[in-house]
Amino acid sequence: MRKSYSQALFWSAVVQVMVTAPCLWAESIRELAPSRVIELVRPAASEEVPVVSSVALDPAGDLLVTAGDDHVVRIWDARQGQVLRRLAAHTDWVQSAAFSPDGSTLATAGHDRRITLWAITADRPLRTLPEHLGGISALVFTPDGRTLAAAGFEAKVWLYDRQTGELARVLDAPGGDIRALACSPDGAHLAAAGRDGLIRIWELPSGRPVHDLEGHRRRVRALAYSPDGARLASAGDERSILIWDTSAGRLLKTLPARSGVVLSLTFCGPEKLAAGASDNVIRLWNLATSSEQFRLVGHTGSISALVWNPQAGVLVSGSFDTSVRFWQLGDSAIETISRRNGP
Repeated sequence: MRKSYSQALFWSAVVQVMVTAPCLWAESIRELAPSRVIELVRPAASEEVPVVSSVALDPAGDLLVTAGDDHVVRIWDARQGQVLRRLAAHTDWVQSAAFSPDGSTLATAGHDRRITLWAITADRPLRTLPEHLGGISALVFTPDGRTLAAAGFEAKVWLYDRQTGELARVLDAPGGDIRALACSPDGAHLAAAGRDGLIRIWELPSGRPVHDLEGHRRRVRALAYSPDGARLASAGDERSILIWDTSAGRLLKTLPARSGVVLSLTFCGPEKLAAGASDNVIRLWNLATSSEQFRLVGHTGSISALVWNPQAGVLVSGSFDTSVRFWQLGDSAIETISRRNGP
């Protein structure tokens, strides 16, 4: 059963109230507004506006994909903000969408327990993989594009051959209800985490476990590798963000908790980490100083998804408020904003 926009906002508010605690910060954090906004519209008079639970950009940054609770995957012209194609094969909430590294294939999955592969130029599925016992929450391609990793409401991570759709390997996950997957930039490691708070890292393609990272006591909802693969960021219900040394499997630092469950993470360069939360705010952290550099404000619902476009220096966010927002975060833009606002 799909959730309506009003229900999604209600639960977003409930989560925010449950996790918000009085916090005092001595520093004054600068706020940034989006450079562009795409508002999803009501598909039909009898339907609700769909919430956005996943966003994806093709490698060139030309195509934007949104997916949500109306079961439809939309492909947009990322620059013009126009819908190019509506993909309607799922029968329940679509939780995850991922482009292959060459941009020719799109993978989607969600609560209907199926993973669908699409040729990006076609309206019909290229391939639908066999149904799982539980819903799928996370998808990620390996950097070489050969393997698709999937995880969800089972204590497993599945590795599929992208070309054939055949199951290549099954990994034992760190507990059930896996919400986050991340593949290292060199494709050598895969990380997964979920309800139990434990993060497991495997070696690829062997599937050999190399690290179990223990630091979270509650659900992990987001993982992100640094561009060089040397660090892994993790966050979730505890609100603080942990930064790990991936080679040694040890905790490097903990970024202070803020007022919201962290639902999404992405690196925006070597030392900048963006975190989207249930308090409707995206925070941009400077990892070199462990300080909150900017707050990106404008969303009115939980920030469910983040994706970074390094070529354009643009961060893209999707939210339960049924919108997608674009944030100009290139170095020149940051310097201009810093000079305008002063020290």
